[in-house]
Amino acid sequence: MLRDYTFDCLVTMPRHELEEFGARMISKMVPEDVMSELFTFEHEEVDSEQRMVSAQLDAKLRMTGIALSEIQQAFDDSEHAKQNSVRMTRLVLWHFYAISFNLEEAISLEIHCEQVEKILRNTPQDALGWVTTLTELLHTYARINAEQNG
Repeated sequence: MLRDYTFDCLVTMPRHELEEFGARMISKMVPEDVMSELFTFEHEEVDSEQRMVSAQLDAKLRMTGIALSEIQQAFDDSEHAKQNSVRMTRLVLWHFYAISFNLEEAISLEIHCEQVEKILRNTPQDALGWVTTLTELLHTYARINAEQNG
């Protein structure tokens, strides 16, 4: 069976496998030199704990945006290009949700998957578009969390 990384798939897969596959996909999509540049900070960016956390979150956001923007092109020549790029987009978005931003504490996996399916209807075509979409997603999660706990 082909893993599609939808909600039903994600809840049945061992977490360590998801973490490994997600990290592997990101490392394939984001070259090592770009990764190094993203996670190298100027002194003033890390001179306080708050600024360091902010710089790290920004780097994770940009890393994910770059990875997502490369997925479509990476699978263009594959036999099931659209299906493969959608699957890998879901996987990278799970990694963004669970690993990069620890959003499981605030938003259920089911809500995350619903938001992902909305994004997949009209995916951005470049890294900047993805960063904007991911930022909007974080705002959506904050709003949903506030509504649930408010």
